[in-house]
Amino acid sequence: PTLAEIRAITSTAFRRHPCLAEAVQQAVKGDKDMVCIAPTGSGKTLTFWMPLLFRKDGVQIVVTPLNLLGTQNVKELASYGIRACDIAEGRYRAITVNGGGFEKLWKNDAFTSRLISIIWDEAHCISTWSEFREEYKDAYRLRYLLPRTPFYLASATFDYDIKRDVFNTL
Repeated sequence: PTLAEIRAITSTAFRRHPCLAEAVQQAVKGDKDMVCIAPTGSGKTLTFWMPLLFRKDGVQIVVTPLNLLGTQNVKELASYGIRACDIAEGRYRAITVNGGGFEKLWKNDAFTSRLISIIWDEAHCISTWSEFREEYKDAYRLRYLLPRTPFYLASATFDYDIKRDVFNTL
């Protein structure tokens, strides 16, 4: 889509004017990893959802450092008629996956072809929280499981050293 189309469709669907339409244009293209460094309140989160408007069967996986952020995202999407779930919220007591679980899901071309990107919200946490959140040290595994799925790193505080550490981790 053109930048004008992205702005028009987003304004209609989300009732907000997008400021980072170029990021969305790249995300919809889906051929490169992306980094979005922008201040709090500038619309980074909106860029997570905008590609869903252009890939009707598309799926976004969003990794957030706090349960509260995940819950807020799910509620916001619901207000726009987009179904989402926050697994960590605990509302779902059963999640069904065929035998082999998530590993089969990651190897299922029908599913992985629908992935728009894996979004790392507050991506600086991959570096700054990895000492006490061990799972951040293992984040690179997703790259091996989903080699064709772009990563989208979003942060307001992504200085050179943190960015380099995150790139090395992923």
